[in-house]
Amino acid sequence: MPETRHGIPPEFLDAADEFVQLANRMTDTRAREWVGAAMMYATARFNAFVWLTREDKPAQTLDDAAAYYRAEYEKMLRDNVDELMPHYRDAVASRRGTQ
Repeated sequence: MPETRHGIPPEFLDAADEFVQLANRMTDTRAREWVGAAMMYATARFNAFVWLTREDKPAQTLDDAAAYYRAEYEKMLRDNVDELMPHYRDAVASRRGTQ
């Protein structure tokens, strides 16, 4: 199966894109910061469920799980900023050039 950068399977990115598309629709009526906070809350709520119903790591403590989620979120945030920053800069430069 083909993989994208960092070895992430395309179907994983497709699933993530569905959440992003929902978030983008929500920004039609809510502030981006509000939507981002709601998504983070939803992610924490779902991951609490995942942790509480875990079967593969029954000895994992909540502190261990929280440390894992923090580290993964930071890696993902930094990776996405690195990936999106050039596109954002190009878009800003284009808007300035057309004004």
